[in-house]
Amino acid sequence: MTLIKSISGIRGTIGGQVGDNLTPVDAVKFASAYGTFLKECAGNLENGRKLQVVIGRDARISGPMIHNLVINTLVGLGIDVIDLG
Repeated sequence: MTLIKSISGIRGTIGGQVGDNLTPVDAVKFASAYGTFLKECAGNLENGRKLQVVIGRDARISGPMIHNLVINTLVGLGIDVIDLG
């Protein structure tokens, strides 16, 4: 399955070539872009408040891998993550 990017999100088969399927590199790139976008939009947060994102996942076998990549990417950008599992 080709990597599909649309207004509703991204979809693809795990593994394969970067940009063709959904690879760990693609997951980090999308999470990084999302986190950067959020930080730019939240630039006017009141002093003392920190940007927070809630993360959850479904039960697919690839879920833990993608879940951890996204969480660690957002944390690396300085965003607090609330992990729903």
